[in-house]
Amino acid sequence: MSAEAQSKLDGTTRGLGLLLIGMAAFTTWDQWAIWSTKDDYTFGYLVPFFSAYVLWDRWEDLRALLTGERSDVAAPTSKGVLTLAQLLAFASLALFGFGAAARAIFGTGIGPTLAISFGLAGAALAFAFLSVRGPSDAVATSASRWRVVGLLLFPACVWLISGPFLYLVDNQIKGELLTNVTEIVSGILRANDHAIRVSGNTIIFPNGDAVGVAEACSGIRSLSACVFAGAFLGAVFLEGGFPGALLRRIALIGLAGFTAILLNIGRNTYLTFHALHHGSKSLERDLAGIEHGQVGFSSLGTVHDLAGNVAMVAALIILVAFVPLLNRLGRPRDNRPSA
Repeated sequence: MSAEAQSKLDGTTRGLGLLLIGMAAFTTWDQWAIWSTKDDYTFGYLVPFFSAYVLWDRWEDLRALLTGERSDVAAPTSKGVLTLAQLLAFASLALFGFGAAARAIFGTGIGPTLAISFGLAGAALAFAFLSVRGPSDAVATSASRWRVVGLLLFPACVWLISGPFLYLVDNQIKGELLTNVTEIVSGILRANDHAIRVSGNTIIFPNGDAVGVAEACSGIRSLSACVFAGAFLGAVFLEGGFPGALLRRIALIGLAGFTAILLNIGRNTYLTFHALHHGSKSLERDLAGIEHGQVGFSSLGTVHDLAGNVAMVAALIILVAFVPLLNRLGRPRDNRPSA
């Protein structure tokens, strides 16, 4: 086989790639209903672009493995594993087809979104695993196949954060998180000798004024967005091979969620103290006490919105700071720069 032919994707691989692009477009259309109606998921509009960017960034490595230009020295994949990958590919296509049909007939919902998203992720990973070629059309090694899966992990699975996360995690923990945030904030107030009362998720001050820990303040918005940001930063900036890089990426996603919850507690504590000293209505004014629509209203927005924006920026800065720390943690000692 000539070098030019070796560098080109075969027809089957190109066809599967076009099929995946179509599936991703349909998934975007399905999840658009969530992104456009749930404030917690407005980051979803970035998912197609970030997924495409990671694919572009890794394309040379992907192309080399899919065409056989590059191959890891290892044993070939066993027939049993290849059979499982083929079954996963067919099952994922069937799942996606079922979800797409349900979406077209019944509209948006938990069933169609879960089926479509998991179908896309499974199909992308299975197709990639099966499409790897060895040098000169030799049998691809197991290491090369798993390397391709690793390269496609973020572009394929990020759709699970922007859609199914709502049903699998958000709806399950929202109430519990809301209650816990209320308890923590009220505990901080009592520790500062404020005689407050709690009714449900509403904190009642001694003067009779009250502030409610609304669902928008429960931490879901920052949690889902931070998980997405952690996944993207890990995919692009965390270094190393399998399994070290994968473990560090999982760690970064976990740290992202933990950071989001801590900052949200801090945000709600600040808002509650601000309401205690300036009245609950002050949260819907700017820091100078000017209401929205009046002359001189701050471009930073209301106190409520400003606190949320500061928390999100702080979360992003913290996540970026985690990246070099995790890279250093996973670097072999001999390769670490001397002091």
